[in-house]
Amino acid sequence: MFRYAGKFALSLFILTGFVWAEQIVTTGEPMPLTNAGDIYLAPKWSPDGSQLAVSGSKYTGIYLINIPGGEMKMLTDHDGAGYGLSWSPKGDAIAAQISNYVNYSRQTQLMLFKLDGSEKALSEKKHSIAGIPSWSKTGEHVYLKSGTKFQAFATDVEKADPMTGSIVYLNNLGVYKRELESETEILISDPQQRVLHLAISPSGDQFVYSTVGEMLWLANIDGSQRKKLGRGTAPDWSPDGRWIVSMITSDDGHVFTSADLIIYNATSGVATRLTQTPEIHEMHPAWSPDGKWIAYENEHDGRIWLVEVEEN
Repeated sequence: MFRYAGKFALSLFILTGFVWAEQIVTTGEPMPLTNAGDIYLAPKWSPDGSQLAVSGSKYTGIYLINIPGGEMKMLTDHDGAGYGLSWSPKGDAIAAQISNYVNYSRQTQLMLFKLDGSEKALSEKKHSIAGIPSWSKTGEHVYLKSGTKFQAFATDVEKADPMTGSIVYLNNLGVYKRELESETEILISDPQQRVLHLAISPSGDQFVYSTVGEMLWLANIDGSQRKKLGRGTAPDWSPDGRWIVSMITSDDGHVFTSADLIIYNATSGVATRLTQTPEIHEMHPAWSPDGKWIAYENEHDGRIWLVEVEEN
């Protein structure tokens, strides 16, 4: 049975006395979106919140789940496509890297999978492993950074505008900001940190990232005013930018022994445990664009779950 911290009142002591702390709580029991016995990973919401993109076992394939009906269809069955998949700003396509094996040698290729069922190769097959795809604000370019090499791929060569503005992305265990016109690039995370996950705030003025050792950090988009939030990894923002959901895990060196969801107030840093379920491993949370739902995977049963939340 699920046991949620939001079902119990939490208090916060301040200088003026005890007051109720703002928190996010659940408003009902979680709902499964996929069938028992099937394994799906890492849900990601479409920009309009009408669909969830999930990956199959070992990040093979991309599957789309309609919300709220729960109908599922396969978008692609390519190996590796589910790892780091990225929705276009308009929600009409997903950029992802796929893996191919030639004589036991792995090659990767950046692909564009459109929701109408068509697909387009954006890069040639290569032996190097590039970074996670990032979209331009207009959706006319997909960016990849691998080592010292930065690449931009036009999704439609005939319509693509010149690259302008800046982009913040994860590469080589660091967070970088690149000015697209001048091609200047700076490291905006601590050079002593090894970064595993990155999430940009909805307003674009902050970013949160998790490091090796499962610690969350929050900073302005230029890297200034960096501060530690607490334990957590694989963060995601609420659509209003006020909250950050993350997972906290434990393991025995081989398998996970626990995994729960925790929510931080992005301003105060106050944390609330959303789940405390030793027998259930909630992982890779994703906040819906309307702020009403959090989707996650259950490492124990392989299913994707959905829970309704509200501010209390």
